[in-house]
Amino acid sequence: MKKVVLIILIGVVLNSCVVTVKNQRAIKYSIQAGINKGGITENSDLSVLSNLPDENLVDAYSGATQLGANAGVHVNKPLKYGEIESGLDYMFNAQTFRFDHQENMYVGVRELNVNQWMVPITWNFNVLQTVLPTAEIQLKLGLTGQLNFVSVRSTGTLPDYSINSLSGGGLFGISAYPVKFENGQKLGFYINVYRGSQIYEDYYNQKTFEIPGSSFIKGGIRYRFNITNNN
Repeated sequence: MKKVVLIILIGVVLNSCVVTVKNQRAIKYSIQAGINKGGITENSDLSVLSNLPDENLVDAYSGATQLGANAGVHVNKPLKYGEIESGLDYMFNAQTFRFDHQENMYVGVRELNVNQWMVPITWNFNVLQTVLPTAEIQLKLGLTGQLNFVSVRSTGTLPDYSINSLSGGGLFGISAYPVKFENGQKLGFYINVYRGSQIYEDYYNQKTFEIPGSSFIKGGIRYRFNITNNN
């Protein structure tokens, strides 16, 4: 897997090493909105629990995440090679954790509304410029910091839990602007994939477990403003 990622990165860099013309290095502003799946990543491997007497208790704990919504404001600064992108994003989703572990007397439901404010920063590489020179197709690699506000409603007898208000991790994405208007403004799309540190912790989601963390996939439309006449 690591070799595949390395090959992809090398190919991206080789395709993106095109010097940006100086008069095209003006800062670009955009807004975006779309849907997402993810937020809190819960443990799905109950075999890591040391005191489970029966490995067939696969339904002792499970989670489900609904589709959510996200929106953001972004700024792109063109460099000699590629661009730096940052901004402020908001994402919401609802998640449900179900407990049915009779041996530990944990039976019930925990519902979570997850609100996240995020600050991404990515290095964007232009690709397919010779094929689609005006679409501005970019691959993105970077990091995202998250500020988490989680409201919880529990019913039944459930394990204690804690919430980490701060989390962060790696981000990979793609964006493009296939539609250009007469005034120079552009309409496009984005898709981002993220995996980061743990937000929610309880008996089934301990810090020593590999799976618990934070993650999402999100996508939608974005609109770029023509602040200058250089686009």
